[in-house]
Amino acid sequence: MKPKLKLCSAVLCICLPMMVFSQAKIITGKVTDDNGNGIPGASLIVRGTTSGISADENGNFSIEVPSSNSVIMFSSVGHETRSVKPGNSSNLTVSLQNNANLSEIIVTALGIKREKKALGYSAQEVSGDDLLASRQTNIVNALRGKVAGVQINSGGGAPGQGSRLIIRGIKSLSPGRNNQPLFIIDGVLIDNSTTTVDGSGEIRGLSNRASDINPDDVESVSVLRGGAATALYGQAGSNGVVVITTKSAKAGKLNVSFTNTYGIDEVNKFPDVQTKFTQGYLGVYDVTEFFPTWGPTIAEAKALDPTHPDKIYNHYARGYQQGNQYRSSLNLSGGTENALLSSSFSYFKQNGTIPFSDYKNISARLSGQFKAGNKLKITPSMYFINSGGYRVNADRFNESLTYWSPRWDVRDYVKPDGTMKTYPAENNNPIYAVSANRFKDDVNRLIGNVSTTYSPFDWLDIDYKLGLDYYTDFRRHAGAGPKGIVDELVYYENEFSTSGGFVQEHRISNRVLNSIVMATFKKDWGDKFNTTLRAGNEVRDIKYNRLTSTGKELDVPDLLSLNNSKERTTTQYESLYRIVSAFGDLTLSWDNYLFLDFTGRNEWTSTLVSPNNTFFYPSASLSYVFSDQINMPS
Repeated sequence: MKPKLKLCSAVLCICLPMMVFSQAKIITGKVTDDNGNGIPGASLIVRGTTSGISADENGNFSIEVPSSNSVIMFSSVGHETRSVKPGNSSNLTVSLQNNANLSEIIVTALGIKREKKALGYSAQEVSGDDLLASRQTNIVNALRGKVAGVQINSGGGAPGQGSRLIIRGIKSLSPGRNNQPLFIIDGVLIDNSTTTVDGSGEIRGLSNRASDINPDDVESVSVLRGGAATALYGQAGSNGVVVITTKSAKAGKLNVSFTNTYGIDEVNKFPDVQTKFTQGYLGVYDVTEFFPTWGPTIAEAKALDPTHPDKIYNHYARGYQQGNQYRSSLNLSGGTENALLSSSFSYFKQNGTIPFSDYKNISARLSGQFKAGNKLKITPSMYFINSGGYRVNADRFNESLTYWSPRWDVRDYVKPDGTMKTYPAENNNPIYAVSANRFKDDVNRLIGNVSTTYSPFDWLDIDYKLGLDYYTDFRRHAGAGPKGIVDELVYYENEFSTSGGFVQEHRISNRVLNSIVMATFKKDWGDKFNTTLRAGNEVRDIKYNRLTSTGKELDVPDLLSLNNSKERTTTQYESLYRIVSAFGDLTLSWDNYLFLDFTGRNEWTSTLVSPNNTFFYPSASLSYVFSDQINMPS
């Protein structure tokens, strides 16, 4: 019996090391989509370990697993995550279904992408396709009716007219306070201010600066509301945050798209006007009388004045015209997993319903993404916009139309000698006003940013973003003086035109510099408990300058130049503002249904003196998805 026992022991001693050695194995294969095409860069992680790789550009992979019972997690952006146990197989073909719930991923503060269910605060996203459905010229107007709790007011229907966006009501009653949200594009701050008042006190329909963005370039817009959502932006996010993400290229063949849109603008309703009585006062016909329709009937007036038309004009309908708008956009994108390029060019032109009003916008964008291995990624982007046009004083135009007598055709506004044609009363012809008193703006804007991500370890990402938003805005408002012609009727609108013509020029420049560095630490504490810690620093530097020059009393009436004026004044305004901050964000996740988030941001501002120049903004939020923990009835 003893020899047999020794023999069995020997066999066990030989077999046991062989069994232990055979536990670790190499698994090869391919990750495909629903159509059987390889998914480039798909992620593979062995559950319970830190081992992970990425598939190559064709979806092929080779990974070492500790044993046949190991579970491999396959995932890719836009696809469902799948767990596979290889068993005895050494070659696998794993198909990942397209993620129907991809819209549940939302861009939040500082450009961080998170699942909606992980958010303990209010946030809503609008896709680029939804924005384009209404074909609005202003991206702010395109959000109307698509985001809860957001109020959007357009200044009017003039070409390029600005819009105002308020989230959950105003926060300050101060008339000089801007209650609009912070605007972020691709993770960096941009300006969305609107300057609507020139030096003469006239209101002109100028644009809000977010309207410079071409809607065809937008991938999505996220609107963040509430303290927990915006605490990472500090005081600047107190009115909410609008996060714009532009389109990026996808790996593969070159994609080219071209879109053309044309629209017609018409005034849909005019005030009801009477058509029985004509010019005069107390029933007496008088062509020199200011009162437009207090005279006799048309038949009575025609008996006194054979030149009286058979019927009076609808001066409101005659004062407006049919407008139109046209946009043409060309987009090109493509590349490989290591180098992607995206570019676009857009031309937009709008002619207004008020004569002599128009607006144009020409934009060009170039962006890319470059990878150096699996550790370094650089994403540069540059956006150039030229916009502006002839702006009219819509309030004064409507007021002048109301005072105009419909006995006269308002479109017959100029004499052969170029002076104003109106009925013999001290009244302005509104169409002559918009033709002779011109206000034009010309904006050149550059939005550039570069983002760098370095991932030295699986659990650490270091991100740095540097953004620049710089624009110059040149505005010119001018009106000719009296020509000195016999029986000339002079157009009076403001204190400048009454003194013999004027020229006013504004030179505005604004620079926003934004620098953000952030480190992200990720750790899985087993299969259910996960933590993500982010810590970083942000610097915002804003410089604004405005120079206004005004010239009055023109020597040559129609030579609209500052050098042609007898009286000249110049004013200048300049402001500098810098804010430095440190921030942190800790997210705790349990089994992907319970999320606890803590954030904090401390700011040091240049507008106050130390030690009273520092502020701390904390927040905490909890998200509990009941349906992911409890089996709900069907």
